[in-house]
Amino acid sequence: MSARVSTIPPSAPFLPTLIEALTGGRLGFRLADDPLALAAVTLYLPTRRACRLMREAFLDMSDNDAAILPRIVALGDIDEDEIAFAEAATGGIAADALSLPPALGGLERRLMLAQLIGKWAASPELHGVSGAPLVAQTPAAACALADDLAQLIDDMTTRGVAWDKLDGLVPDFLDPYWQLTLRFLEIARRYWPQMLKERGLIEPAERRDRLIKAEAERLKRKTDGPVIAAGSTGSIPATAELIAAIAHLPHGAVVLPGLDTDLDEESWRLIGGDAAKEIAPAPGHPQFAMQALLTRIGIGRDAVQNLAEPSGRERVISEVLRPAATSQAWSKLAADRQFGAQADAALENISVIEAANAEDESLAIAVALREAVQDGKTAALVTTDRALGRRVSAALKRWNIDADDSSGSALAETPAGIFARLAAETALGRLAPVPLLALLKHPLLRLDPSARAAAALERAVLRGPRPRPGSDGLAHALATFRAELEKFRHKEPTDLHPSDPRITLSESELTAAADLVVKLGGALSSLEGGANQSHRLSEIAARHRDVVAALSRQDGEEAAFAGADGARLAEAFDELATSEAAPTLEVDASDYAELFAAVLAGRQVRPPPQSGARVRILGTVEARLTDSDRVVLGGLVEGTWPPESRSDAWLSRPMRQQLGLDQPERRVGLSAHDFAQMLGAREVFLTYAAKIAGAPTVPSRFVQRLAAIAGARWQPALARGRNYLAW
Repeated sequence: MSARVSTIPPSAPFLPTLIEALTGGRLGFRLADDPLALAAVTLYLPTRRACRLMREAFLDMSDNDAAILPRIVALGDIDEDEIAFAEAATGGIAADALSLPPALGGLERRLMLAQLIGKWAASPELHGVSGAPLVAQTPAAACALADDLAQLIDDMTTRGVAWDKLDGLVPDFLDPYWQLTLRFLEIARRYWPQMLKERGLIEPAERRDRLIKAEAERLKRKTDGPVIAAGSTGSIPATAELIAAIAHLPHGAVVLPGLDTDLDEESWRLIGGDAAKEIAPAPGHPQFAMQALLTRIGIGRDAVQNLAEPSGRERVISEVLRPAATSQAWSKLAADRQFGAQADAALENISVIEAANAEDESLAIAVALREAVQDGKTAALVTTDRALGRRVSAALKRWNIDADDSSGSALAETPAGIFARLAAETALGRLAPVPLLALLKHPLLRLDPSARAAAALERAVLRGPRPRPGSDGLAHALATFRAELEKFRHKEPTDLHPSDPRITLSESELTAAADLVVKLGGALSSLEGGANQSHRLSEIAARHRDVVAALSRQDGEEAAFAGADGARLAEAFDELATSEAAPTLEVDASDYAELFAAVLAGRQVRPPPQSGARVRILGTVEARLTDSDRVVLGGLVEGTWPPESRSDAWLSRPMRQQLGLDQPERRVGLSAHDFAQMLGAREVFLTYAAKIAGAPTVPSRFVQRLAAIAGARWQPALARGRNYLAW
């Protein structure tokens, strides 16, 4: 049977168009005559957020308060139990689904890999002629390298690259460091699978791929309802295999997001490269993954059905993101009247805000979002810059506009995460003044509810010469000052000068400061006592948790572990407490604070979704498949959108290419696809700052290409943006 593949252009709202096509029979299934038919439909979407938005879209388009929904599944969340039950019901064999070992958890995996890296970094061959180590040997640096190694393992697993291909990968003429790296990877390739086998675990990527393949086999035998995969580009091979299987099912259909049907055939073919002309593939192109997916399915673009009428902006987007190998076609655009009319219409609802700095950019975005709310429109800020999102959210609150920020915040940057890091830095840094003052002024501290004692302590001993290390040194400095102040008040010889502002401190304030020092010493004692020793990670983490609890305890409650960020912090401590690798990892106390910050890295605190919010702040992943009346694309500078191409810590670019792994430019292609999808919105704002933190920026290559294509038409778009800067 021929494949059933459709696409929805960027200018059409994806989810409502998909629902209309499904219920209207345009996907090849007749459901309108039976109100219960939707219950038999299985719908695969790329992310969990897309699944939640699809449920909301079904309810919004329903005439009733309730609706019968299809089974909606995220492609990365295949349920093995359902595979097993379905196989049992049909008499099939679900041994693969039932016998899968659990995947190795994130923190446990990082710590185990960090131990391997730590032993390698400490080996004699990893020291240069001068004896200096060639690899950083701190636990935090080992964790960072462990993340890169885990990414490499995932890439090898995802792309199906055998570890045997590492043999002979590094030529003799390369730097000896690459030979050392290759030898370590050979060690990891021998010992890492053995460590996993001993624990009865497998890699997360391997488990995901095996579940997806099992689901593809199950769907080939499923005949009780339509199966639809929508919104995914198939960038992961296992996902592409599942989508291809669905496309060829008699009851299956695939809906692609924003397939470029305007690009000429030669340019489309060159996206995948041309060996005869020595043209390399273009992984930075937004259509790179979908071209490979159509090749896997075995069809061309002419066989793909359009589920909505393009607005004409798609042609402009196609030219803006044209492959570099055929960019000479731009010279013909000036004489193309049809394209000129399409460009005029496309740029009519696009405004460009070129702000002087990041603060001006955030304020201009806030004004644009506020205007949309006042006009009764829905609005969204889409950005990869979390700092920009926070500034815009704070600016909107001045007008009592709450934005639904679905991206959340990094745990390390939340109040609970900052408080925990300050507690470790203060205790293990022997109460150095800077982290101590930051801790004393943190809102989660409960040792001094009035903050009166902390202010007195700061004035008395923390603004002059540094006290001796530790809480005892702090207490000694305070007692010495009180004795000097007593002499001054009795007009006895002393080092205090009559103009010294500290002489105005009252006895009650100094008594409160002394009480605070005692409480502080008691709360920090479990960590402070081992500041010059090495500890097992599990042990020092348990002490750290006790310190955080003691510093934030009031009336039997621990403020640091309350709220969404506090709960995530408690989870991090729980993982360290239950980890099998943590008790075997020795950490110097001086390295623990940096290691703890590395442990928190990657953990997000996401607030509960706000239903009915008219303003949303989204990351590019969360924004996929969403729809708003006004969309602001913020932070459009090189290094942010698209992100900086980050080199692999373990393999060079030619090595990755030789192995068949993704190049760093693959992330640019994903960013380009997000940009193309967002540019199809009804009303679009493009914003960027000329300087960030005083340093000049380079506008995103996507903005530069759009400006080059627009020519003189770019000036009205800039003029519309200046209105918001002037406000």
